[in-house]
Parts: sequence; structure tokens; C-alpha cells
Amino acid sequence: MRFFKGMLISGALLAGLASAKEITTQIPVSGMTCGSCAVAVKKALTSLEGVKKVDVSLDQNRATVVYEDRQATEKQLRDAINKSGFKAEPAKQAGK
Repeated sequence: MRFFKGMLISGALLAGLASAKEITTQIPVSGMTCGSCAVAVKKALTSLEGVKKVDVSLDQNRATVVYEDRQATEKQLRDAINKSGFKAEPAKQAGK
């Protein structure tokens, strides 16, 4: 019976993880003036749990972030950018 309970718990945990969605969002970032600024923004974002991929464009003043919605929120992404010394605007969902 103990083994069976473990299997049920493991299955429930895996089911919860399977329902997590990967979200791609674009966040306008102001205040970046050089490549080091873009690196700082990328470092701040990649330090968050659930962030899978980050691309920061200095030319477009934008960070494109792929993250799991069960582990991170857009607000957390913007807060990380703001704490790194730059200004994050409300995010735009990719493709919209």
C-alpha cells in the first residue's frame, strides 16, 4: 500500500507539472544605453525560477522572455528588470 500511495503522489505531482504552460512575452525596457545594460537585464531575468530563455535587444529596447506560468509571473519579470536599474513597461504577449 505504501508503494501505491507513493505512485499516486508522484503521478499527481507530474500531472501538475505537465499543466504548466510556457509563455513567451515581450517586455519594453527603457534606460538601456549599451551592451552591458542588455547583459544586466538578461542576468536579472535568467536568475528567476521558471525562466527558460531570455533575449534582450538593445536596438529594440525589448526583452523577450520564455517562462513557465506556474513558476513566474509577468510582474516578477518586470520587477526583476526594475530592480536591475532599468524601467520595464507592461509586457506584450508575443504575436499580439
